[in-house]
Amino acid sequence: MGYPDLPQTTDISSDPGRRASQYFVGSQIRGFLVVEPFRKRRYAIKTNTYYQLDLSTGTLVRYLTCIVIGLLAIHTFLQVYHYQWHKLPWLLRQLFDVDEEDSIPTWYSASALLLASFLLFLTSNRKRADRDPWFRYWYGLSLAFLALSLDEIAGFHETLNGMVDYSWGIPGGILAAIFGLMYLRFLWHLPAQTRWLFIVSGCVFLGGAVGVEMWTDWYDDNKLLNTLAYNLWTTVEEGMEMGSIVLFIHALLGYMRQEHGARVEVIIADKAGKT
Repeated sequence: MGYPDLPQTTDISSDPGRRASQYFVGSQIRGFLVVEPFRKRRYAIKTNTYYQLDLSTGTLVRYLTCIVIGLLAIHTFLQVYHYQWHKLPWLLRQLFDVDEEDSIPTWYSASALLLASFLLFLTSNRKRADRDPWFRYWYGLSLAFLALSLDEIAGFHETLNGMVDYSWGIPGGILAAIFGLMYLRFLWHLPAQTRWLFIVSGCVFLGGAVGVEMWTDWYDDNKLLNTLAYNLWTTVEEGMEMGSIVLFIHALLGYMRQEHGARVEVIIADKAGKT
């Protein structure tokens, strides 16, 4: 059975027996959905030829923060319980171990880095369309975060550790320093708040990924990885990494909101560019 066509705007204020739900896109009302309260049938109307994703910066950052705190708390509780009171099955510990590649925390970290890469890619496209002279730097950041996301899952730095006699943190720190020097002028052109949030998030991330990683190499050299002390240090390391990514996403969304209203539209087109 087909559905009857409804007008774009319907005045239903005079009929108390009917209920209206408004569809909003941005701040404009695109149409009404009219529903009979005593019928199971629902009617839909076609409003736009594109899909839109609205991101609330505050809500998203709060959700990410709660996820990070929850994952770190679960990891810490399981490790303390295992080493101090009663041994737990390895599969349970592995599932929430922040230091394991095939675990929920690692999946989250890779997803958060991928989200940052996606947001940077959107910013890059916007800057390129605006003929901004810094758009290539935005693309570079997007690729860097994509590489970090892949590393979380594939474990490239662990592979490097197995190939050389020294910690991967040494070449990783050198590469990060070179990357930072290349981006000094780019950082300087950003608004002050965005610039300093980017810098702080980068320093915290490197402090965990390189600094704490190299500090805990002592446990590996002395065969003490299966200890409570080492597993608590991994909480610090991964907590710094996860927290810094949340801070970076917060800074980036704030910049996007300031520059373009943080409005994301997904337009599906064919090869000829027709929607």
